[in-house]
Amino acid sequence: MQLIHTPHLPQPAAFEPSRRRAFDHILPAFGMFAMYVLPFSAIAPFMLYYAGTHHHIVLLSTLDSNQLAFISAVFFVTELVMTFVMAACIQWLGNAVSKIAQTRYDIPDLTDASIPLRKHKINFHEAYTLAALAPTPLWVASLALFSPNFAVVAIFGMIGLSLSMYILYAATPTILKIEHSGESALMGWVFLSIGMVGWAAMMYLTFITWAHITS
Repeated sequence: MQLIHTPHLPQPAAFEPSRRRAFDHILPAFGMFAMYVLPFSAIAPFMLYYAGTHHHIVLLSTLDSNQLAFISAVFFVTELVMTFVMAACIQWLGNAVSKIAQTRYDIPDLTDASIPLRKHKINFHEAYTLAALAPTPLWVASLALFSPNFAVVAIFGMIGLSLSMYILYAATPTILKIEHSGESALMGWVFLSIGMVGWAAMMYLTFITWAHITS
């Protein structure tokens, strides 16, 4: 009699360790979201509303209080969503860049025994930490909207943007635990690029909302 062999299927318990590791990385990220990102990201929308209702800054003075409240709310939600989008991009692109770099070092002719290869894989908590810390100077710089002078606001905005880009580049090896300088520099430039794209996308969505409610 011929026996029928069924393929071996993984038991549900086999997925428990990986599922537990995923929760271990995601839960701290939500803690940082609630304790850090949520209050800090509220500064810019609040200041936008304040400046529009108390000063006669260019563009803001043309909006009434309801329009300002709507734009501020959209901007606030966009900020929150963008931190998670940036974290997902950092995690995926960071691991992809790391794999490419390690593959390059594995080539026999280019192997250098003095170069330690990074075995650490970027998790979501690390990626979200970087995505949350990077916009902090921009959030703090929005306090310049207490001033009615548009030049002062623009200067502080540029300083905040520059510092955010610097954090995104310089903090990459520390937060993501990257030891090799070449790999960290490559990741820094990649994250710097997606940071600029993310910032531009957020501004674009805000201006689209602006144009919609003023048309």
